[in-house]
Amino acid sequence: MAESIVPPSLQRLRVGALATTGLMLVQLALGITLASGVEAVRDIHGGVGYLTLLAAAVTAVFAWPATKVIGSKGIFFHAVSLPVLMVVQIGLAEMDLPLVHIVLGLLLVAGVAGLVPMVAKQVAKASVDA
Repeated sequence: MAESIVPPSLQRLRVGALATTGLMLVQLALGITLASGVEAVRDIHGGVGYLTLLAAAVTAVFAWPATKVIGSKGIFFHAVSLPVLMVVQIGLAEMDLPLVHIVLGLLLVAGVAGLVPMVAKQVAKASVDA
């Protein structure tokens, strides 16, 4: 039985994308709770938002060396756009613009969730049987 060997740069990118997605799903749940009127989760939502920003920034850093394995910078630019938009998202929250904040938040959920299958496709392509 042959094992697949995933290049380390792609492995780090995959872990980063999964971690960012997990945190983003927690953000989504907290955001829905907050939008339904439970103000007690506001600080938790903000704290997890900063953790999500950190995870997205680390994932973007991991995406750069992975471009050498992939041969395309598409995933890198996708990964870099996420923390940039998350900074905008934090600004919208600080300006108290809930409707725009919610709309951008939903778009960010889709963007972060879209990164995982993009990375998985590249992992499958670049995996070598040992």
